[in-house]
Amino acid sequence: KNGNQTVKTVGTDATWDVAEITAWRSNTPKISLNMGPFENYDARLDGSLNYSKAQEVYSVNAGPWKDLQQRDVALMTKDPFSFKTFYDAKVVKAEGNHFCLPAARLTHPDIIEANSKVSMFCGMATVITLEEDQTVEIITEGFRASRGRGFTVSVDGKTIKSGIYPLSAGRHLILAFSDAKNDHHGKEKILRIVNPDVENYALTNPLDGDYENPWCYIPFNEMGYAKDDFEYFIDNERDPEIKAANDAYRDKIKVLMQAISDEKSFKRELAGQAINIPSTEMFMVDTYWRFKDREVLESALDLVKNPRGLMYDNTEYTTIYPSGNGDVELCYDLGEQNVGYYNFELISEAGVEIDIAGIEYIFPDGKLAHTGYYRNSMHYITKEGLNKFTSLKRRSGRYIFLTLRNFNQAVKIRHFNLIASTYPVKYIGSFRCSDPLLDQIWDISTRTLKLCMEDTYTDCPLYEQAFWVGDSRNEALFGFPVFGATDIARRGITLAAQGMDISPIAACQGPNNWNVHLPAWSFLWGISVWDYYWYSGDKAFVKETFPAVIKNLQGAESLLNEDGLFSGPFWNMFDWSGADQNHDVVLHNTMFMVGAINAALKCADAIDDNSQTAWLTALRNKLVDKLNSLWDEEKQSYPDAIWVDGTISPSICTHTSFLSILYDIIKEENYEAALENTLSPRKEMVKIGSPFAFLYLYETLEKVGREQEIIDFIYKDYEPMVYDGETTVRERLGTGNSHRSRSHAWSSSPNLFLNTIITGIKQTAPASKVFDISPGIMNGITWADGTVATPYGPLSVHWKIEGENLKVNIKAPKEVKTTFVENGTHRDLTPVIVTINR
Repeated sequence: KNGNQTVKTVGTDATWDVAEITAWRSNTPKISLNMGPFENYDARLDGSLNYSKAQEVYSVNAGPWKDLQQRDVALMTKDPFSFKTFYDAKVVKAEGNHFCLPAARLTHPDIIEANSKVSMFCGMATVITLEEDQTVEIITEGFRASRGRGFTVSVDGKTIKSGIYPLSAGRHLILAFSDAKNDHHGKEKILRIVNPDVENYALTNPLDGDYENPWCYIPFNEMGYAKDDFEYFIDNERDPEIKAANDAYRDKIKVLMQAISDEKSFKRELAGQAINIPSTEMFMVDTYWRFKDREVLESALDLVKNPRGLMYDNTEYTTIYPSGNGDVELCYDLGEQNVGYYNFELISEAGVEIDIAGIEYIFPDGKLAHTGYYRNSMHYITKEGLNKFTSLKRRSGRYIFLTLRNFNQAVKIRHFNLIASTYPVKYIGSFRCSDPLLDQIWDISTRTLKLCMEDTYTDCPLYEQAFWVGDSRNEALFGFPVFGATDIARRGITLAAQGMDISPIAACQGPNNWNVHLPAWSFLWGISVWDYYWYSGDKAFVKETFPAVIKNLQGAESLLNEDGLFSGPFWNMFDWSGADQNHDVVLHNTMFMVGAINAALKCADAIDDNSQTAWLTALRNKLVDKLNSLWDEEKQSYPDAIWVDGTISPSICTHTSFLSILYDIIKEENYEAALENTLSPRKEMVKIGSPFAFLYLYETLEKVGREQEIIDFIYKDYEPMVYDGETTVRERLGTGNSHRSRSHAWSSSPNLFLNTIITGIKQTAPASKVFDISPGIMNGITWADGTVATPYGPLSVHWKIEGENLKVNIKAPKEVKTTFVENGTHRDLTPVIVTINR
């Protein structure tokens, strides 16, 4: 007790009763590489709980969590969000007998991770019996279907590349072996039997015809291996252990495929190897394919009564009648991309299967933009009568598809909506101007940023929802002036720092179920500490974090090679560009290391700690000297990389030129060439491939006073997104279906630069206390209105050209000093300034 208040302690000890909620199926595949299991709920099992006493596994301070800490970031929202439009209704079908084998999990039952260097050596076999001659199609794939990673299949000892087998009536042996290719996206292997008349064929187990599972499992665990991806770029076949194991497995299955042509030879060769395991252990319940591979048959508009009824939380119903030709699919438009939990209420007979799937984009020809390597759906089976359900998993999309299967009576859906859930942003920052296109670009960038905010910044609301440290650096920088969000930025910095307990440099993501390093992200983490101080002025946090900043750079120093360049067999990426980066030594890594040292020196100065200044300065000078020794006078550029044999890479990219300017690396005599490579990269140079790198390009151009070029780039690269009807910004450049994520906040640079350049709000000192106000009058813009968040309140600027006057109104918190600064875009205009401090 505390005074008159009663303190209750809730401990998860052995006094608790626990039960598995069996309505959620546990044998489902992962949604994607960095996410949890697919959600599959059978409402017929509601309430069927079998309680038992809990077992204490760890004391509170002994578990993997070590201790409990108070949450240091705002709780996420739960905001009901309704469909805006009923889009269409179709009759669809998805045919086939589908088998999803969790090859990695069966081979390594004790691990569930994201590393690619994990063997999946196994196979399976069944007997298909046909009552008449038929053509049987067997589709096989890994989850990364485009790369063909799945099974090697034979029927009666023959392999047909097309997968289409003309078979006579009778019994036929189907033999399938998982291929030897490693793939962290394809740890479940898929086989689907498509064509036979389901009433005229059966599958039986070749070891025991009466066994409930028609397939037997063939393990080759004696050849298995499980490694991490620390040496990321090194091809698996160059690892002696992996190559030996893969070769042995390939040789083994080649011999078996040649030796086995029927049930008799199967038993002769594999009776001692193959085993029977229950189907619920051998296969996962995978329903996503029924949406991804569906075939549209006809319109279903006549089967849907009052399709808009379910859009509203009232007493109206949307009634869906069954079709004799297939399943009924409804599509609704949220009006914009969003993320949250599906929530619905309906009345149904028992056993109706409902698949709910999300899509980010629909092409003008009606083609759906499926997200690769991701199962963006869930499965629900109804109980009799009233069904109310809210999903456990946050999902994203703009177009939501509801597909009803296996129903004989009308289903009445009273309400369906999304419970939108993000970090609780405050819309403090804003931007508007006389060009509505720039307004739209700012809007879709801002929406994307919000959707990528949870308890940390994440890469995207759909594909991974992962805390990638480099993505987070961009996003936090964009989020400060728009939302004033310091707690979420601080939390991301802290989590990455904690990761150095098990790593020489900051990890590239967290929590880390994938042991891979991306050094550019490690250095961007160090830079993000300075970003945080520049905005917030929080010296106490910088002092607390500074030891980790130094530890990160000390770890990086330990990875310098004998030539003094950062070196390691890591995922040495900066941008989806095609630069020559699959080598130990990639020059942009060393350049980012210089950038991290620059940031550390500024942090040290801010907190009056000069204990590391001499070491940091000496290290920086050594790195800069080595980088500049690699400038190619003939190509007028830095090379991308140095190969393991010492060969200088023939590839050159624009990235090293603008990074060398940004981080004060370039020699004065090479400055103009590097600037030209930045502004107008030559044909032979690798160009920027994703908007992630725009931030670093724009920072460079801002540094050298080329703000017009930043706006030109924004028009060129973001205008297509607006014209394509996107409501968020894409992960990559280009058109078509090349976008794994169409909502990716590492691309939200316009959030930062439109107000900085067009409105002219330019921070010039730490802690957001001093700003220059210098509007950029360009591209025919005649007025602009913008606000940025500061720790002391909003700072707003409105400017407008009236005749020969430039009228500028400034509203700033009393703690913030503003100074109007004329620039070359003001031409012959006369500034008229009104400043209000509040």
